Amino acid sequence: MIDGRELQSPAAAAAAAAQGARAGTRVQGEPTPYCPVNDVCFQFAVPEAAASSGSGSVYFQLQARSTVRWAGLGIGQQMSGATMFVMYADGKNNVTLSTRKATGHIEPEYSRMSNVELLEGSGIVNGSMVANVRCRGCDKLDLSGVSGWLAAWKRGDAMNDESPSAEIEYHDSHNVFNVNLGRATVSTDANPFLNPQNSTGGTPGSTPGGNSGGNSGGIVETGGSGGPSTQTLISAHGILMTIVFVVGFPIGAMLSPFVGSWVIHASWQTFIFLGMWAGFALGIVICGRLGFFFQNTHTQLGVFVVSLMGLQPILGFLHHMYYMKHRSRGVISYLHIWYGRALIILGVINGGLGLQLAGNPQPFVNAYIAVAAIVAAAYLALSAFAFCRVKKRVRNGQSGTDFVQELYLKELKAYKAPPVKESDSEGQVQTFAMPKTPASPEETDLAGNLKEYESMAVEIEGQDASAQAGTQAPALPDWLEAEEEEPQSH
Repeated sequence: MIDGRELQSPAAAAAAAAQGARAGTRVQGEPTPYCPVNDVCFQFAVPEAAASSGSGSVYFQLQARSTVRWAGLGIGQQMSGATMFVMYADGKNNVTLSTRKATGHIEPEYSRMSNVELLEGSGIVNGSMVANVRCRGCDKLDLSGVSGWLAAWKRGDAMNDESPSAEIEYHDSHNVFNVNLGRATVSTDANPFLNPQNSTGGTPGSTPGGNSGGNSGGIVETGGSGGPSTQTLISAHGILMTIVFVVGFPIGAMLSPFVGSWVIHASWQTFIFLGMWAGFALGIVICGRLGFFFQNTHTQLGVFVVSLMGLQPILGFLHHMYYMKHRSRGVISYLHIWYGRALIILGVINGGLGLQLAGNPQPFVNAYIAVAAIVAAAYLALSAFAFCRVKKRVRNGQSGTDFVQELYLKELKAYKAPPVKESDSEGQVQTFAMPKTPASPEETDLAGNLKEYESMAVEIEGQDASAQAGTQAPALPDWLEAEEEEPQSH
């Protein structure tokens, strides 16, 4: 039912279909289902007149197995502002079509639309929910070109609710795609899903025109405007962030005590750090398409963790500088270690919330938990090994230096300076000759000088030089001797 109006039973719908066929209603194109998953399918059709004029009716069909609690189809490529058509069982062998307006990644509220009609052939058919819908004058649609659509579904027991404003739980999964309505034209403005040729073609799980995820004969374009589909971006985001937080950062934390090289540790963590920002950028693009940025726990916690992780390289640098100066850990060292551990744990938890948000099957969730558990066990085992080794050294009376410090010191001690060759100094050092010791005068020279000095004539007062030269010079008393021989006056 739609807006409280009862629909025909499937038997009556089949009779009406046969009557329409006898009346000569002809459908030019045979709508081919697009199935994003095995148990949910959609079909589209536009009358040729509407495609030519650019306005008129558009037909679409929602199909879901009985294992699906509700299924929805929306006009738009993001939740915010999308027009939603939600189908669920009413408990009376029929379905309820609820038209809703979405304001974000929260439960869309019911909004009555007089231009939307639930057509014949809708109901519980062969154990599946079917809703044939006609929308007259639906905005945001290019009836002759490509338009954006989105879908969501929730698996579970039937809702069995006739109210179009019934509360619907958060979806298990969703999908965003483009539909080229110009390739989905039919000749007449009539319900194209009553064509007997299509009576079994739209059953979810069957493979008319392709398997699950088929492109509906070229009508549905999952690439979306020349770029990757939203589902592809979601998968890339999930895989990349899982590698970063579940594998990358923990391995980088183990490299420091296990390998003992801060260079390897810093290089690895920097590489993973850049990968984290790439995954975050993909998340921003996805939020922009679906319109739920910071509107759920996964996006809120993700922004929080990534923003705080931006401080970790700074703390690591400060820790390294402190250690190189003091050769021991300080407050900044333990802050760097435990701050990083806390953010890694929050990142792993947020990854689980992301799996829930994307509606991944349980095997994916189990694999995620298993990998996280294995990495956590390896990290704890290595930490316990390092702790026990330090305790053993203390018991043996050795230095209580922790394991990481010991490896740092070992790396420094292992450094060897390159050998110096004699040839390395060529052209670098200028050589100087030793000065020569001056020659000392010969003894003969000294003797000759003395003789020359003695032969020199000295003019004495009262004698001329010639007389002085012919006679021997009188001996002069030594003044020291004269002074010693002078008689005492007393």
